[in-house]
Amino acid sequence: MVLPLLYGLGARDFLEPRGYVLMTCQKCRNSGPFAVFDAKRKVTLYSIPTVSVRDQMVLECRSCTQRFAVPPEMRQEILDRVMSEPEIAARIQSNALARPGSDGQPTYYQRLQVDPAADPEVIEAAFRRLALKYHPDTSRDPEASTRMREILEARECLIDPERRLSYDRSLGIVRRPPGPPGFRADDI
Repeated sequence: MVLPLLYGLGARDFLEPRGYVLMTCQKCRNSGPFAVFDAKRKVTLYSIPTVSVRDQMVLECRSCTQRFAVPPEMRQEILDRVMSEPEIAARIQSNALARPGSDGQPTYYQRLQVDPAADPEVIEAAFRRLALKYHPDTSRDPEASTRMREILEARECLIDPERRLSYDRSLGIVRRPPGPPGFRADDI
């Protein structure tokens, strides 16, 4: 008599949420909350109930949804840092309040009315436009000298690449290094 072979009908990861951890993603380089899960791989076999074949901890980046397995030696360290949803929300809010621009004061980008990804040429053009409008010699606005000082301060910071990088980090803006140059239609 020949016994039938047992084939796996399906394997599936079951994720049990543990909480959240603040980290920096290795893939997208964004800092923020990661969801922490216990992942259990279960296999359903013919005529045998579901069997657990693997247990591990997984981190998921909330920005890019990339998942990372936690090595066994780091498991306890992650568990010690796990927070509940209300705790992580409070931590993110307190971090946001500590950043420039979060206390009701406009950021340098808002003062110059430019996008944070603006090129230095765009920043310079925005400065010139606002300088013509708010220069104390030409403007009748009583706040013109204050506004002029603010836009001068913003321009000085955003034109200098090192100061701008430092300022962007304080705002939580992450700049990716430029990749290899692409081809243009004229180059081919």
